[in-house]
Amino acid sequence: MSTQNNSKRDGLLLAIEERLNTKVIAYLTGDRPNLAAQISADAIPKFRRHLEAIGEVESISLFLYTRGGDTNVPWRLINLLREYCTKLSVLVPFRAHSAGTLICMGADEVIAGKMAELTSIDPSVANPFNPPDPTNPMARVPISVEDVNAFKELARRFGIKEDDTERNGEVFLALVSKVEPLALGNVERTHNQIRKLAADLLSLHPPRLPENRMKEIVEMLTVGLFSHSHVISRKEAKGIGLNIQLANKEMDTILWNLFDDYSGEMELDKPFNAPQLVAGQTAPLRVTAKRAFVESIGKTDAFVSEGTISRVPPGGFQLPPGMQVPPQLAQVQVAVQFDFEGWKVIR
Repeated sequence: MSTQNNSKRDGLLLAIEERLNTKVIAYLTGDRPNLAAQISADAIPKFRRHLEAIGEVESISLFLYTRGGDTNVPWRLINLLREYCTKLSVLVPFRAHSAGTLICMGADEVIAGKMAELTSIDPSVANPFNPPDPTNPMARVPISVEDVNAFKELARRFGIKEDDTERNGEVFLALVSKVEPLALGNVERTHNQIRKLAADLLSLHPPRLPENRMKEIVEMLTVGLFSHSHVISRKEAKGIGLNIQLANKEMDTILWNLFDDYSGEMELDKPFNAPQLVAGQTAPLRVTAKRAFVESIGKTDAFVSEGTISRVPPGGFQLPPGMQVPPQLAQVQVAVQFDFEGWKVIR
């Protein structure tokens, strides 16, 4: 990372701090095609260095960009941040999907830019008991928690009433003939856990919502949108009941400029395409990719992948099952070997 990048982002972080009378920590997980990152528990310890430098203050704001990840992380992260502040805000310039939306639910307020996006919080579960992926026998198909519940609702729509024990038993047996019972048990546990987690996050900040209102918000964000791909705009999120503050024009510009700088550093709009990177050369190519950031003024932690891309003679490299090389690159076979993947203290 260049000194120029550090200086520019520190200036933008400072501009936010001065205008909102807060301290800012940025957390971004990149969604670069073929080299994405997700919210993960390994980021939590990285926050301590930044929070200890900030100290216990009145207000902390988390600048957030993510497509989601581990839904168990938001509870731990929100509680950690609250150890150091009285008021917690989340700043959303663009995407705060899935687990990112859960993080927003645990904040006192969400300051959202014009491009801000939240999503539903219905997770998919993956474990060794899930069905095998027909396109890749070595992989397992993730099961959407709400897809299983939708199957139950579909059965009811076709006239199978809840108290019809015999026919409900037939539906259940049909389901377990396709999906391992232990996988379905995991779905049920996750179904209950995500609702409790969402309600617990909403209850962390005043004013405490009435139980029925809290339940309405949780239901809307788990099943009410019908699709995990539905993008919730800032005004829609406000209508659902989240404490959304619309960023004014000046703040929206600052938030977007800060995100844009991170986007350039992580090359989010440039797919990681190994064959193209080495198509014009014969020597191995050393690559470094920054995939996630935890950053505050004067301090940067980055999740970095470092390795080598090498050309392989035709026929000398076996692709994973189900993976095909585009015809125009069929003669450019490569091997990608990352020899380091992890968090680094940049400054």
